[in-house]
Amino acid sequence: MPRRHQKRRKTRTRRDTAEESDTEEMHSNCPSTLFSRGTDDSSNSSRPQSPQVNQISGRRFDPAELYPKHFTLDDIQVPWRDRVFLACPGSPRKCPDCNRHVSHTDCIVIAIDGACRNNGRYGARASVGVYHGYNNGWNESNLLPPEENQTNQVAELVACERALIDAQTIQNLWEEGAENGEDRGGKLSMVVIKSDSEYVVRGMTEWLSKWKANGWINAKGLPVTNREYFRGIECLVESLEEKQVSVKFWHVPREFNQDADQLAKSALFDD
Repeated sequence: MPRRHQKRRKTRTRRDTAEESDTEEMHSNCPSTLFSRGTDDSSNSSRPQSPQVNQISGRRFDPAELYPKHFTLDDIQVPWRDRVFLACPGSPRKCPDCNRHVSHTDCIVIAIDGACRNNGRYGARASVGVYHGYNNGWNESNLLPPEENQTNQVAELVACERALIDAQTIQNLWEEGAENGEDRGGKLSMVVIKSDSEYVVRGMTEWLSKWKANGWINAKGLPVTNREYFRGIECLVESLEEKQVSVKFWHVPREFNQDADQLAKSALFDD
């Protein structure tokens, strides 16, 4: 699918190739029961429920509400082949061979980041990073076009847009695969956008409803900065939700977002 400012480039990032072993494949194919813990004792299988449109606060991904205490941040995401999936909250222990929990292969994690050299100063140059998984051809490491505002915040928002456009394409491809009887056919149930940007995550899960209620005017009585990007992201989210794909935003520490960070920074280094 063509998309704005598309210039895709596959970039290898830090992942141990052992994570792609056949052993891990055997332990990473769990039907999705995510978010079912403690909500319905009458059934052992409850698929992720898509939030209603405009339930903005419900789009926040909070592992503390979903996973047992013994799960670390690294346990929650499961690298498998060239993608990253969510771990099953009901997994009691890791596989002794691959050292990973069972995952939900219909729930993907896409990490995003933005970088900007000379941010806020003359000559600023910004870039985006989108990480789908180890050596994945959808990984992106691109400069923002000159006509875009060259700021770190814009770069993070553009990265979010691109990740969601990717998710739309993935959903379409998986559905087509299911119709054609392909192995990867199926339904994408959830996409989690992982970011170390409080601006992006809180913007999409807290501030958006206030901005819309106030006519896109902020608390200082001024137009919301970058409102066109937030509007575009919301449209992409709602489009996925209409297809019963739940979209969540996950705020993580910077050190837990190194793959996307590396992709964003490498575009500046190559410039």
